[in-house]
Amino acid sequence: TVTSSRVQICFGTETSTQTHHSCDLQRKIGEEMATKKEDNKFWQQLHQEAIDETGKEPAAAQKKYWGTVFPAKYFDRVADAKVLRHLVVERDVNEQKLIAILAHRSQRQRMELALQYETDFDGDLIGDLVEMLGADNDFGKLVWALMTPPRLYDARCLRGAMEGINTDESVLIEILCSRTNKQIKKIIEAYSFATNFDLKKDLEQKTDGNLRGLLIAMWEADRENKEVDYTVTLAEAATLIEEELETSLEKILTTRSYAHLRQTFLDYQRLSGHHILEMISREVGGFMDPTKDDVKEGYLAIVKCVMSLPGYFAERLYFAMMGFGTDEDTLTRVIVSRSEVDMKKVADIYERRHGKSLGVAIADETSGGYRDLLL
Repeated sequence: TVTSSRVQICFGTETSTQTHHSCDLQRKIGEEMATKKEDNKFWQQLHQEAIDETGKEPAAAQKKYWGTVFPAKYFDRVADAKVLRHLVVERDVNEQKLIAILAHRSQRQRMELALQYETDFDGDLIGDLVEMLGADNDFGKLVWALMTPPRLYDARCLRGAMEGINTDESVLIEILCSRTNKQIKKIIEAYSFATNFDLKKDLEQKTDGNLRGLLIAMWEADRENKEVDYTVTLAEAATLIEEELETSLEKILTTRSYAHLRQTFLDYQRLSGHHILEMISREVGGFMDPTKDDVKEGYLAIVKCVMSLPGYFAERLYFAMMGFGTDEDTLTRVIVSRSEVDMKKVADIYERRHGKSLGVAIADETSGGYRDLLL
């Protein structure tokens, strides 16, 4: 009887435990499915927003197009999805076939293609391509960049710049100091979704000193959009001259509109006889206080963006290819992000400044499928 009772107790306990574990497992699966459903929903939203935004701009703006990537005239996303699926299934790393599709589709068409691939094959096109190509080579990284919605790509670049022991401050400065209020707010949302981290907290933990304050100010996305008040620009130019330059510089650079800042820089030069870039280079950081070199790079980046966004990115490309070795990550990031914005202007400025076409420079510094896809 005791034995029987023990067996019964044992079975009872085992059954109860199994039921408990089964309930836990079902609950966990349910939670994971719900999370995945929400992730997929947001993922699709990212693609759809990229499609909608690029679809509205040409019709609304009616401006000359300065990009270098054009929509395919006879775009068939179903056919493109089938070709890419075949490459993925066969593990056929045919770079030229990928280039024939990805380099000749606009951002909007690439996002539509990703959604079509998911619909037809219940798969993640970006994940499948990266798995096939690898994420540790320049070609694979470029394909990933082209297929990722812009704000999600920026978010992942920011996270990548802060992973590990060292922080790549130049990437943080490039992205946060060149994007609009609207773009930064979308990046913040995508950052949380893609990384499960908080961008502001990461910036606070991975940067320090004056640079941290500048980047947090850019994170706040508080740049105004007002008409230029010439009385205010003159007063602020005088303040920058009379007080220590850094005292007011951060607030002015991070909150005033581009038009306002351009006028302030003109007033500053007229009153002081010096360009604002010259004064920042002379008075911030350097031999006397090298701890401020990073924030100086941030100040200079904002001023250069205000003066000419294409000029700023032409400079980024030049330094990415200058000297020994090439910074392929910067090449990829800048060319992908500007290819449908102002790349023609970037290329024109690059050639005027350096006496060499941007295309020739890229061809000289890169090779293989990576070079072909960039060009």
